[in-house]
Amino acid sequence: MEYQCNVCRARVGADMIGYLDHTEKHVIDLVKHDHPDWVEKDGLCKKCLEYYRSEIQGSIFKDAPCALRIRKTKNVLEKIGSLFKSGKGS
Repeated sequence: MEYQCNVCRARVGADMIGYLDHTEKHVIDLVKHDHPDWVEKDGLCKKCLEYYRSEIQGSIFKDAPCALRIRKTKNVLEKIGSLFKSGKGS
């Protein structure tokens, strides 16, 4: 059977992952932050799960707020870097 991931909209086979376990709470928090209409019973595809797990693994405190702070910091650093590349920051 084929499903559509409600996060990335990809058509996938039988690898939809449902959420019932509290251990994935931080992943759920990140998905809901990025996709407010997403509900846990919809699950998500393996690719999306791996993406969000990698964001949590890259955070210091292994939680959603920490991962979101890291995202914001990266965005600010990228903007600052682009200013210097364009010559506007010197």
